[in-house]
Amino acid sequence: MMANPLLKRIWRHKLFYLFMLPGIVWFFLFSYVPLYGIQVAFRDFRFSGGFTGSPWAGLKYFHQFFDYYQSSQLIRNTLLISGLKLLIGFAMPILLAILLNEVRSLKFKKTLQTLSYLPYFVSWVVVVTLMQRLLTPYGGPVNDLLLSSGALKDPIQFLNNTTWFYQIIVGSDVWKNIGWNSIIYMAAIAGIDQQLYEAAKIDGAGRFRQIWHVTLPGVRNIAVILFILATGSLMSAGYEQLLLLNGPATAAIGSVLDVHVISAGIGEGRLSYAAAVGLFQSFIALVLILTVNRLARKVSDVSLF
Repeated sequence: MMANPLLKRIWRHKLFYLFMLPGIVWFFLFSYVPLYGIQVAFRDFRFSGGFTGSPWAGLKYFHQFFDYYQSSQLIRNTLLISGLKLLIGFAMPILLAILLNEVRSLKFKKTLQTLSYLPYFVSWVVVVTLMQRLLTPYGGPVNDLLLSSGALKDPIQFLNNTTWFYQIIVGSDVWKNIGWNSIIYMAAIAGIDQQLYEAAKIDGAGRFRQIWHVTLPGVRNIAVILFILATGSLMSAGYEQLLLLNGPATAAIGSVLDVHVISAGIGEGRLSYAAAVGLFQSFIALVLILTVNRLARKVSDVSLF
């Protein structure tokens, strides 16, 4: 007999833990084992010496980053772009899930779901290439349509333009991820007891009041958990998207930590410096998640732990 209550519960639900095993192994191999390489941020890494044979450098590369004349600009741009994506992009999947739930035609609903999911599987390279073709001022369909309708007198340079930069970045990110991120909310809505809707109808609630008093409270806990997790990405604005959409004209507002780390580590071979900046990003992300998790537990009684 097992004396430990935890072991008893694990044994009772052994099939569930067996299903979890592949995910646990994946996280262990690709998320925890690589933590051994964190020491690169504190060493003058040399390929000949490896992790343990390279000389110790302490906080040298952290000081080097904070002494870099663009470090504050990189942090500010990263937080601003990530904050805009979180502020606008977090609510959009909830809205889409609610709207899809209100569609009565099953065939039409499945078509909309499929169309909203597809952009998630398209590479940013393809997305940016498509945007360049659509938004170019030299014969692009968007400018041609605006000119022919009389909305514009002269074509607009949408890309590589500081005026439109944030709109392009946030809009393309929302378009690409809204369908995929709405899946979990669709599942949460599907799990709401239908008797609650029937009770609301009896009380005279219309569709909007049913959404406000039944649907939104039904997805609240899931939304809080996902918001806590999303705050961990505030120090990561998205490497591939910013690398492709940022240009010389928008460098002052579009240069972010992700691109800086990749450029320094892979482009310039400064692995220790890149590891130090990446570790700084991860540390701030951890602090943000712990802080927001604690606030959420106090305000809504919903938290990760």
